[in-house]
Amino acid sequence: MNPAEKDHHDIAAAKTDPACFAPLYERYFGDIFRFIDRRTSDRDLTADLTQQSFLKAMLGLERYEPRGLPFRAWLYRIALNELRMHWRKKKEVLIDMSYAEVRGMTEEMGLQMDETEMQRLSVALSRLDEERARLIELRYMDGLSFAELGQVLGVGEDAAKMRTHRVLGLLRTYLVPRS
Repeated sequence: MNPAEKDHHDIAAAKTDPACFAPLYERYFGDIFRFIDRRTSDRDLTADLTQQSFLKAMLGLERYEPRGLPFRAWLYRIALNELRMHWRKKKEVLIDMSYAEVRGMTEEMGLQMDETEMQRLSVALSRLDEERARLIELRYMDGLSFAELGQVLGVGEDAAKMRTHRVLGLLRTYLVPRS
């Protein structure tokens, strides 16, 4: 059974018996925990938000419809909403990207980055508003496809692709030396 079929089977079982949600929880706990942890850097808060995300997923499972997209994307959307609620209360935005993730993003932007450029990129990323920062994180830190990104953001795949390229374009303008 492929992963999508396995998810479909487990979702159907969990809709009739909440105890059957456990395989879904176990399968995606690590992804969602890491997704939240990278945005909080606080293990206790991460554990709380991850638990809250899965509780909301389990309680909202009746309303879940796959629409041709992976179940994982739906979980990311719930987790992102939990993070937004948390950060809205704290009024903070944090982007913490590894060197490899920045490399992937800069390659897609068509830029060659040395240490100085990496520092400039860090400053440019800090200038992004919360929505644009989350888009960059989902795409480059969490490796979501444009289809998954669209589902998390509540837009179509093409719109997700367009938004991503607009944010990359904005970052490019921040990186261009002013004369």
